[in-house]
Amino acid sequence: MSTFPTSYSRSPTLLFSQNSLNALGRTNFQLSRLNEQLSTGLDLLRPSDDPIRSATISILDSRLEYNDQLLKNLQFAGNSLATLDNALGDAKSLIDEAYGIALGQISTPSDRESRSGQAIIIDSLINSLYGISNTESIVGYVFGGTNPGSPPVNFINGGYNFSGERGGLLAALGTASDVPITLGADNAIGALSNRIEGSVDLNPDLSDSTRLVDLNGARDLGISQGVFEMSFNSGVSVSVDISAADTIGDVADIIEAAIIQYESDNGVTILGPGGVGTSGGSLDFDIAGGSLEFTDNLGSNVGKDLGIVQDPAVALTTLAGTGIDLNPNLTWTTSISSLSGLGGNALDDIQLQINGQSVTVDLSGATNLGDIRSQIEAAGTGIRVEIGEDGTGINIITESATTINQAMSISEVSGGNDTATLLGIRSFASDTPLSVFNDGRGIEISDDKDFVITLGDGYEIPINLLPADIATVGSLITAINTQANAQLTADGRPTTQFDAQLSATTNGIEFTQSFVISPANSLSISPASNSPAAEQLGLLDTTSTNGGDTLISEDRAKVRVINLFTHLLDLSEALRNDDTLGIQLASQEMKVSLDELIQSRALVGGYAKRIDTEVVRQEDKRIFDLSMRSELRDLDYAAASSRFSQLQLQMQATLSVIGQTQSRTLLDFLG
Repeated sequence: MSTFPTSYSRSPTLLFSQNSLNALGRTNFQLSRLNEQLSTGLDLLRPSDDPIRSATISILDSRLEYNDQLLKNLQFAGNSLATLDNALGDAKSLIDEAYGIALGQISTPSDRESRSGQAIIIDSLINSLYGISNTESIVGYVFGGTNPGSPPVNFINGGYNFSGERGGLLAALGTASDVPITLGADNAIGALSNRIEGSVDLNPDLSDSTRLVDLNGARDLGISQGVFEMSFNSGVSVSVDISAADTIGDVADIIEAAIIQYESDNGVTILGPGGVGTSGGSLDFDIAGGSLEFTDNLGSNVGKDLGIVQDPAVALTTLAGTGIDLNPNLTWTTSISSLSGLGGNALDDIQLQINGQSVTVDLSGATNLGDIRSQIEAAGTGIRVEIGEDGTGINIITESATTINQAMSISEVSGGNDTATLLGIRSFASDTPLSVFNDGRGIEISDDKDFVITLGDGYEIPINLLPADIATVGSLITAINTQANAQLTADGRPTTQFDAQLSATTNGIEFTQSFVISPANSLSISPASNSPAAEQLGLLDTTSTNGGDTLISEDRAKVRVINLFTHLLDLSEALRNDDTLGIQLASQEMKVSLDELIQSRALVGGYAKRIDTEVVRQEDKRIFDLSMRSELRDLDYAAASSRFSQLQLQMQATLSVIGQTQSRTLLDFLG
């Protein structure tokens, strides 16, 4: 019986060879790919291997990259807050030392020489505080607020100027992104400024260029833009759309165009030659005759905001063609000529005192508020001018922490037209609240006499102030004159023998006795009933003129920055002057700032705790994302090694089969 070996197949040799080589190639490819996976440790070598897994891994890569940046930011934040905490701790230790010196000088009798020696120590503490206030961390100056790139405190002309920004620097810190990593002006070390708040509503008139966003509107809610209705003599109503308007001039033009079109469509005459314009702070209509009515659509207040729709309805007529005042806000481009609050008076000079220097500022050439700002800011270092929050006046801001003698004040110039008063920026005026006196400590009065005014002939006028009398400088002067006149009249003396008034140019109250008083001794003022009012009002440190017939009180309304520098400077000066009361006041203010310093440090500690908590959270999140990415991307070495061995064995078997099938037989030679 004939048999055939199993190595012979019915397929052609060429086809069998190709199949064998294909099998060998597939095995070789898998070995090569597995070798690459083993060398890289990655199961997914390229996106095309598994698009779904690749997309997920890409998302995880982005999350991990963002997470790494967050952790770096948190590290920087932690460094900055740690530096802040150390700086505040150093400042507290410094103030504790100064406070101890002050208490020691108050509780223990001391002489001028000893106190002068202690003043030198306080001066060194001031220098140390200056260094602390300019402490740097990895993010910059820690007390620089939102601008940590520049030193926040500078020593200029004897004053310490805080030039840092308000608030604190924020960064991407995950759930702690609202945590500031620097402190700004609202900390005990670097209080930014103090101000003379404008007391006059400058009340600018409207102009065609007044922007709608700069108007409070007739309802004090701004100007809403949209559509309102217009009719004439209760006739047909048409819509007026001011949505595209940017200025009040645009509004006037749109309304005037609508009225002209209404006249043409309905054959009526509404406007006179004046058309639609502005008058003062209102829209103004030159009505030739009849009644022009405006109404708002349901749910809309466009006409009400423009002051031309009222409730109950009031039509515009020939005799009443002006709307309600729109209360324009001040802007730096507001012209001086448009300020009706000046009463038509021209501006000239003001006297500015800052950092021990006195400068006359000429405002006669100012054409707008921006010019006033430029002139005043150019006059002294550490001065800024800003428009008040209500948009009606201007504030003058000082950024200098100085002694009281170098504090800022603004007064009138002799022979001028009271420009500082017109602008509402005189620091000692009739409407100046007495609550701002003495760095905001105000005035204390007694239940009995507060001080006694003694005329040149020895006649005494006791003054007993009531709470209502110490509201403003004006109310104080009125109370003094009222009580003095009553006593002079009761004693049969003419009221012309004494008068109190606001000094015309010098910041202070001017007390004057009649020159006919005999004997012609000097006018004097003394405290009474242990009341501190005379000292706090500056009546014990007066300037005498006119041979003693006139006394001008000391200016106690000067403005300066109140912070740790101020208190230390005051303490140093009080020690040098052997002023026990000054030492006591400085220590009291230091105690308040010390409490604020402790609160600031506690706040920073709370911020640091939040940063630490966020670091832990981000690290846990990072570990989770790394684990998920590893499961999707990384190679299982145990499975890969087993597979590698299998593929090697498979390749050896394939080569063996190919070797057997490709061997020559007798059949290869037949033919």
